Amino acid sequence: MRADDKRWTFTSTLFRALWRADTVLIGHINLLPLAALIRLLRPRTRLILFAHGIEVWGDPAYRPVRRGERTLLRNAVDEVAIVSRFSMGKMAAAFALDEGKFVLFPNAVDLPGQSARGSGNTILAVARLSAGEREKHVDKLVRALPALPDARLVVIGDGPLRRELQVLATALGVSGRVNLPGSVDEAELAEAYARADVFALPSSKEGFGIVYLEAWARGLPVVGSCFGGAGEVINDGIDGITVDPVDVPALTRALERLLHDPSLAQQMGATGRRKVEQRYSGAAFTKNLEALL
Repeated sequence: MRADDKRWTFTSTLFRALWRADTVLIGHINLLPLAALIRLLRPRTRLILFAHGIEVWGDPAYRPVRRGERTLLRNAVDEVAIVSRFSMGKMAAAFALDEGKFVLFPNAVDLPGQSARGSGNTILAVARLSAGEREKHVDKLVRALPALPDARLVVIGDGPLRRELQVLATALGVSGRVNLPGSVDEAELAEAYARADVFALPSSKEGFGIVYLEAWARGLPVVGSCFGGAGEVINDGIDGITVDPVDVPALTRALERLLHDPSLAQQMGATGRRKVEQRYSGAAFTKNLEALL
């Protein structure tokens, strides 16, 4: 089948499905023009937009509010299903929306089997390392290492910041304890989680923080930021520890506490695992979707 034929088949199939649908789920704000077309052709169709994080914050450095989007959101979309109250507040302010337009719809993850923990000294971070991800504050984890002489740091992810982290580790004299393997496949990622003792990502730009769910699902305690979506999803002192991400001494103390108290780390990890099972598993997602529909 030629490319033109495939596009025509896809387009015709899509519009036949839209014409029959009572409810349409719009997966990204970039598809708002499609929502407007559906509203014009099928005014009684219920339209639900799914929103996540920075793409709906109106951040001029990432995705500014585009012309006409405020009007489209108010008039073409019935509800916005959004992952956290933090993202809801940011989107409501950016697009001049009433919070009654929103319904909370948190992320979910698969639940893998749990494996034996590491040796008691490995900190794991998983993050994109592109130039626009400085607010994930992965560099603060490297800066904490000189005060944690027994700890080692593994950072999974790739991008320009990876080189900067290598340079910083060398400058601080901790390059032998920092492992930056770049992007890895699913098997290697699972192995990295199995070898880790603490998951840490002091990011202040998370709309929700699905990486914390992934760590909890594997029984790891987490260290995250007290700001943004991370501060909303992590229950400080119960299933993890939250800190001001620019406060390196506070971050160091949080890491030291978990690394030096395996019993506490295990307890927090187990609590996080139960939270994922109850609120963020596939079954919980299905329940939330049924309620939304």
